[in-house]
Amino acid sequence: MDKSLNASPSRGRPCGRLVPVFSAQEDPAGASMIVATTLALAKTAAARGETVLMLDMLGGDLMSAAGIITGVTLGNVLHDGADISDAKYISHNEHFTAACAGGASLEGLLGSLAALSLNYDWVFVGTQPGCTPAHVRLASASDTSLLSYSSESDRFMRAYWMLDAIRVRAPKFDPLMIVQGCESEGFETYDLFAATVREFLGAPPALGGILETPEDAARIAPALLESLRHEVQDQRRTA
Repeated sequence: MDKSLNASPSRGRPCGRLVPVFSAQEDPAGASMIVATTLALAKTAAARGETVLMLDMLGGDLMSAAGIITGVTLGNVLHDGADISDAKYISHNEHFTAACAGGASLEGLLGSLAALSLNYDWVFVGTQPGCTPAHVRLASASDTSLLSYSSESDRFMRAYWMLDAIRVRAPKFDPLMIVQGCESEGFETYDLFAATVREFLGAPPALGGILETPEDAARIAPALLESLRHEVQDQRRTA
């Protein structure tokens, strides 16, 4: 792979921001939102000349959405001795590289993600919905992250429980929240979520956006990317 593809727009050292996209909603709608949001962020950053690695932990769904046909995966690198350069696929935009986990688990890739992130301005990880110990460890290692939930009924509590589980290990975990559902319900459930977090866990995470459909991810991606950029800057400034 041409090493110049890993240079940041300023031709200096890559910024190395590791940003997983989580969903507390364990159903196909949660997975679809992860795919749409991760891909929209990756495309937006690459269009601005920033180097991006998008990692598909969703069984190839992210790669398919990006129009990339996968052969060698990171699973082949870990288990079959394949060259990692063969598992990276450069899209129509030279700044946008993607890789698929394949048979590699999130647990198995955790040690590699920090090293991979050093070579890019952004590493966006589209994770399986839900909260496992591997999700918690990835959240702890990330620079910032996104966490989505459905506005239906009391499902905001799933995001609360996930936030609680992660803050036990990483007290400063502060993702941007994405609400899936109609706008009026989205604001209402976010207020309930924020009030519950404030009462029991401390400062609530900020609202990053409300998505009525997965297609809305492309619309909010530019503003969301800037919010993530500021979150990383603030985290590193106070570290």
